[in-house]
Amino acid sequence: MLVIVNTSPLIALERIGRLHLLKDLFGDVVRPQSVLIELLAGKDRYQLSNALRDADWIVTEPDPSEMFFRKELGAGETAVIALAVKRHADLVVLDDLQARLLATSLGLPVTGTLGVLLAAHQKGLLTDLRSAIHALEECGFRVSSRVLASLFA
Repeated sequence: MLVIVNTSPLIALERIGRLHLLKDLFGDVVRPQSVLIELLAGKDRYQLSNALRDADWIVTEPDPSEMFFRKELGAGETAVIALAVKRHADLVVLDDLQARLLATSLGLPVTGTLGVLLAAHQKGLLTDLRSAIHALEECGFRVSSRVLASLFA
């Protein structure tokens, strides 16, 4: 299964101590070079561990040479979507709404940080979904009340 991950889900999961869920769910995951650059640039700002740089199950691939830039997307989102199209990814993990809309319009299967947590919960890899979401919110991750209600309905 080819899963390509953007910066924000990596940061969010790492900050709540749940980065391993990506490996547990999908095995190896891919991040484009632009995502690694964003992670390294924000390492001190987000107080990230070296796990995001050094994890052997997170494979860094070059950004595709044919990237279609959209002004509302950052370099990481653009590279994730372009690489996913080029490699026919099975799943992309994106949180940014504009990036998710574009990926979906291109026929890419999309999930985000909450989707990863939900999938891990459904597979028994995460016992307390509420606590994990609360930890995300404590780190500044915004979750709408509508989304929360749908998760716990």
